[in-house]
Amino acid sequence: PVKRGFDSFYGFYNGQESYYNKTAHNGFDFRLDTPGDNGTVNSEVVWSAKSTYSTILYANRAAKVVHDHDQSKPLFLYLAMQSVHGPNEFLEKHYQMYEGIEKNRKRRRFLSMVTAMDDAAEVVVKALKQSGMWENTIFIFFSDNGGAVGRKGIGQVNYPLRGGKASYWEGGIRSSSFIHSSLIPGGLYNREMLHITDWLPTLTHLAACGPEPTNHECTGPDLGDIDGVNQWDAIIGAAKSNRAEFLVNIDPISKNSALRWGPWKLYHGNAGISGWKPPPRVNRDLYEDQNYQYYFQGPHSIMLFDVEADPAEKNEVSEANPDIVTTMLKRLNFYQNRTIPPRKLEEDPASRPGLFGGVWTPWLESC
Repeated sequence: PVKRGFDSFYGFYNGQESYYNKTAHNGFDFRLDTPGDNGTVNSEVVWSAKSTYSTILYANRAAKVVHDHDQSKPLFLYLAMQSVHGPNEFLEKHYQMYEGIEKNRKRRRFLSMVTAMDDAAEVVVKALKQSGMWENTIFIFFSDNGGAVGRKGIGQVNYPLRGGKASYWEGGIRSSSFIHSSLIPGGLYNREMLHITDWLPTLTHLAACGPEPTNHECTGPDLGDIDGVNQWDAIIGAAKSNRAEFLVNIDPISKNSALRWGPWKLYHGNAGISGWKPPPRVNRDLYEDQNYQYYFQGPHSIMLFDVEADPAEKNEVSEANPDIVTTMLKRLNFYQNRTIPPRKLEEDPASRPGLFGGVWTPWLESC
C-alpha cells in the first residue's frame, strides 16, 4: 500500500489469518510499513501484536492516525477490518453477550465478531469527534461481498438474497453499506446502480471539488480509462447513476460469466453456490420453495433475472426475453475481448516464510 500512495500500512499481507497469533499458512504476518527513501519501504515486523485480538489493534491504530494527523491537510483513512472474515475467532466478552443462542454456536461466534467490529467503529468515531474532525468527515461503511454460505459459511445470513460469497448471485455481490456525514443530506435510501470500482473516481472527485453537487467549474482529476465512474451526485440524491451496466465477472478457467445491464442480470454458465439460507430460528417452510431451485447443465447454460423487480432471483425469464439475452451476450463478448489472461501461478518455494525467520516477506524485486 505505501507504494500506492498511502503514508502507512498496518496489518497483514496474506488472507484468512488468525485474529490472535497473527499467523497464516505457517508463517507470522503482521507489519507496520512506511515509505522509505528512493521508493523503498521501511517495514517493521510487529511481534508485539501477537495474542491481541486484531480488531482491537486496528481500532487503536486508526484512532492514533486520527489523533496524530496534521489538520491543515486532508485525511483519507482506509480501515479494512479483518472482521468478520474467517477464521471464526472472537472475544469472550462478546460471546457471553449472546448466551441466549445455545444451539447455533457458529452463529453465536459470528455475532460476537460483528459486535467487536461495531466496537471498533465506535473507537474511530470517538477519535474523530475528540480531534474535532467529525463534523468535516464523510464516513463510509461497506463490504466487499456478501457472506459465505454452505460449508464455508461462518454464521452469515444473506436472506432474502440468493447465494453467497464466491458466487455471482445477489447474495454474493450485494453488501450492506451506509454513508454518514454532516456535510450531506441524511435519511436517504439509495437504490441507484453503484459498483465498487466507482469509489476511486467518486472519492477523488469529492476531495477535489467538495461535497456539493457536481458543477462544470470543478470536474475532479482525470484518471484516464478506468472502469469506475464518479457517483457522488447519485449518492447524495442529486442525480441518477452514472452507469447503466457492470460486469460481474468473466472466469475463463471455470468458464462462467455474469453481467448486470439496467434491471437485468444475465448468467452464462454456473453462477456458483445457490439457494436461500433463511434466518435462524424461523419456520423454514415459510422461506423455502423447491419450485425455485434451478440446476445448471453446463458452461453454455443461460439464465436471466430482473433483479430490480426480483432481487431474490426466484423467477428465471430468459425464454420470455430473447432480445435482452442476445444484447447482453454481445456485451459479455465485448468485455471478453478486452480481458487479460489470468496469471494463475504455482507456489514459489522461495516465498516460504521458513526462509525469512518464520515471517511472510516479499521475496521478488518484480514479477
